[in-house]
Amino acid sequence: MRHWKSAAKLITGILILSCWLIWDLGQAGRNYQLYPSYKYLSEFPDVTNTPSTVSIIRSNDTTLTSPVPVYADTIDYSTIEEMVRKAVRLAGGFDGKISTGDMVLLKPNIVDPEPPESGEVTDVRVIKALIKIIDEIDPGNIEIVVGEGAPRPMDYEMEYQSRFSRPQWEKLWDAAGYQDLLSDGDLSGVNLRFSNLNGSPPEDPWQDLVLVNVPGGGEAIPQEGRYFIHKDVVNTDFYITVPVMKIHTPGMTVALKNQIGLAPSTRYGFHKTLGVPQDHYSTHLVHEDPPHYWTDKEIVDLSSIAGIDFAVVDAIACLEREKSANYSGGKITNLVRLNTILASPDPVAADHVSARLMGLNPDDIEHITLAERQGLGTNDPDAITIAGASIEGTRRYFWKNSSATADFGQSNRVWLIKGPYDPTGITEPMDHPFISDESALAPKPDQLGWSEPVYFTEDRIDLESYFNHSGEKIGYAFTYFTAPRTQEAEIWTGSDEGMKIWVNGEVVYDYDGYRSFPGDRFVLEKFPVQIQQGLNRLLVKTYQDYGLYHFTFNICEPESHSSFDGNRVWGLEFITESPATAIAEEAPVSAPENFRLGHAYPNPFNSNVIIPYELHRPEDLSVRVYDIRGRIVRNLHDGTQHTIGKKQIRWDGTDFSGNQVSAGTYFIQFHSAANISRALKIVYLK
Repeated sequence: MRHWKSAAKLITGILILSCWLIWDLGQAGRNYQLYPSYKYLSEFPDVTNTPSTVSIIRSNDTTLTSPVPVYADTIDYSTIEEMVRKAVRLAGGFDGKISTGDMVLLKPNIVDPEPPESGEVTDVRVIKALIKIIDEIDPGNIEIVVGEGAPRPMDYEMEYQSRFSRPQWEKLWDAAGYQDLLSDGDLSGVNLRFSNLNGSPPEDPWQDLVLVNVPGGGEAIPQEGRYFIHKDVVNTDFYITVPVMKIHTPGMTVALKNQIGLAPSTRYGFHKTLGVPQDHYSTHLVHEDPPHYWTDKEIVDLSSIAGIDFAVVDAIACLEREKSANYSGGKITNLVRLNTILASPDPVAADHVSARLMGLNPDDIEHITLAERQGLGTNDPDAITIAGASIEGTRRYFWKNSSATADFGQSNRVWLIKGPYDPTGITEPMDHPFISDESALAPKPDQLGWSEPVYFTEDRIDLESYFNHSGEKIGYAFTYFTAPRTQEAEIWTGSDEGMKIWVNGEVVYDYDGYRSFPGDRFVLEKFPVQIQQGLNRLLVKTYQDYGLYHFTFNICEPESHSSFDGNRVWGLEFITESPATAIAEEAPVSAPENFRLGHAYPNPFNSNVIIPYELHRPEDLSVRVYDIRGRIVRNLHDGTQHTIGKKQIRWDGTDFSGNQVSAGTYFIQFHSAANISRALKIVYLK
């Protein structure tokens, strides 16, 4: 390559390069093939995006008996109970879902012995309100269990301590006020008990733990698709996750992340990545094994096992920067007051909305996007109805975690791949077109040597694993992305060696050298790029010789403050196949001999849009509406049109179910039996 293959450069840089090679070859020599780093998108269930409702109730809601300012430092129980009741009701409620004789498990989030309103533990008053609501369905005849697998041991669990000393809790939830629920007069007659999900009874905590297979096989490969779980989780009839809203190293900890507490510490260790001496430390969570990061996959696995029926999010007192309360001068310095309760029967939708309330893009949180792919809920904003307060009126931008795994928006994971190509004998391989007309490429999946859509399991796109080819090589990765508007954005990227990036046929990045890209890093460079509204083409060309054949890529909002930096452009979606052909322009387009499209009008529209067209001969014709993510929204016509001449077709902005679609960009595609497609871009306004 040109920077290092000239003799002068090689001589002056030999010492630096030698040191780098010693380190990087050692990294490359690690057995990264122990776990696969990709799977084909076709191996996932179809994403259904079933419509969901998320309610947002704030303490200043005027329908409450005694509204409280959302910035108030304290809030009384009666107000919290009203907020929880309204949030649950607006999200669909429990009627018809919980019945006489059922066991209902409430799973709070408890990390350390901290009091309510510390932001670190689920406020016990939210749990109390839920207990009352559930018991009212049939007083005394529903078994209500409050269960948590705390990361701090009780006295009888001390023998399961791993390698480090941890603070001991004399009683599991004294500091958080949970023990008081058992003697609370308001709960007299309630069939209530606690469950230590770490294992019980004290004389043999393992006897209540069972080995459970993850539905679908699981995503965290080191766990081999199975986890030890307390029998109360397995036997419950209705499961409610009740987290507190916090920033954490996986980006955030809310409804889904709360399920890490299901992994019993008497099996997995205190901390749960350590294991316990009783089984020679063989059973433990992995979380990290660079370049593999398993935390999000473990979250999704445990959420799949839990089968979450409802999520109620405590966003009264929250934490930014990290999951634990930081004290200075007796005050918690990372506390954020929202005085808000969220509720939803869909934990993925609950996390989607929670992310947006914290100023995060849900598409940057792997356990949200992966849970959606596994069918645990919807991450599609168009499929989520907000009840109560608005997201915009509630949002507060949280400071992100400073960890390298949390402050970078998620790499695009799905690509079309082609290669590898052998650059032997080519002087400037990054400037050599191994595929003709690189700037104009617009490949289709599984055609002309391109792969079907490949889902990479890490932010670092591991082409070494995918190609399974040693030595010097060139590879290509392609995707489309749709942007909601024309704007200036930032590309965040990194690689060990050569990398060239085209956006809409223009080279926007060209690195042709060697550098260190450590396994705990997610970005090496950030640079501005102009993206266009609608469909954009993205091509990445990479070179491999000595280092790790990895790259990262995301398109982020420009942000001057580092604590908020790294969010993917809101509304930007990566797709591996164009929803239609010829969508860049709306000018009339002629097709050979059979049909011709005119201008759509009015465009933009808010009631009906009309698309004139002309048939030159009878034709089998399908007319479909696609959204900006490439999904079919409505089928307007499918069949033979026998008469020729000028015609028109109308769309009223509704989907298959007759519901109005969200405002935004859509494409109306005409496709003929002769395999000729034409499409028009339209904009729907409400």
